[in-house]
Amino acid sequence: VGSVLAVAMLVRRRADVVILTRVRDYWLGGLAARCAGVPALLRLGVVRRPRPNYVMDRLRYGALPSALLVNAEAIRRTLMETPWMASRKIHVVYNGVDAPGRLTSHDKVETRKRIGVSPEEMLIVGAGRLAVEKRWNWFVDAVADLVRSNYPVAARLLGQGGERDAILARIHDKQLGDHFLLTGSRRDAQLWIASADIVVLPSSNEGISNVMLEAMGREVPVVATCSGGAGELFSDGRDVLMAATNDFGEFARRLERAVKDEGLRRSIGRGGYDIVRERLTWEAMTTSLERLLDSMAWSTP
Repeated sequence: VGSVLAVAMLVRRRADVVILTRVRDYWLGGLAARCAGVPALLRLGVVRRPRPNYVMDRLRYGALPSALLVNAEAIRRTLMETPWMASRKIHVVYNGVDAPGRLTSHDKVETRKRIGVSPEEMLIVGAGRLAVEKRWNWFVDAVADLVRSNYPVAARLLGQGGERDAILARIHDKQLGDHFLLTGSRRDAQLWIASADIVVLPSSNEGISNVMLEAMGREVPVVATCSGGAGELFSDGRDVLMAATNDFGEFARRLERAVKDEGLRRSIGRGGYDIVRERLTWEAMTTSLERLLDSMAWSTP
């Protein structure tokens, strides 16, 4: 109670809107904003289904926030399956990224040299939390299939998380020690993504992945599942290679197609770049978010 009141006093003096971005903030920030009489915007970045008869979820997602910000229509649709959720409170704003285009050939060669990848190897990069829903075991298994087929693959997985030991064990079981490395968190992750031949995203639950958008903004082809917002924004074969959410075989086949076909990689990379540059920039995201925050600042919570 003391923490809530202390935050409420701070919010009342300094804030027009409170933005809640992490689960642990939903309660403290939501209660504090309500006590202070300041509107709260709760941000959801993955598909989440509130429990209809669970009072705590009704408070957390329904009563406390003035509005919910989601980055995919798929998240909005799932929220609307809950009977007490008000549609007027849910706002879809897609993520935005820079779109600087592909690295020059010289920069790409130098970057790959620095990270220990030879020009002959196909660099496949995954990046994100090492969590169950990211399903990096699919990445490991798909790379194992490529290695068995004698493709010269160098796989790199960037990130930290609770599934690290399980992923390392799977790499060992598949005898991929020379082909698949976990790098941990990297300050230069965007450079790794830009220098990749392919970026993968096998998630079972996503909104719109920034890693996917960052790869597209660098004209790097993406192989992904259609979970969350990917299926509503992108088209398989035009701007992404996309598998059904729960079909590993299709994901592995999409990845092998990308590895085999340089022309396809270039076409997909260009298609992804075009859609990011046209619709998914920082400027587009900022404009939409500013409009929403401005409307909330002049409303009552």
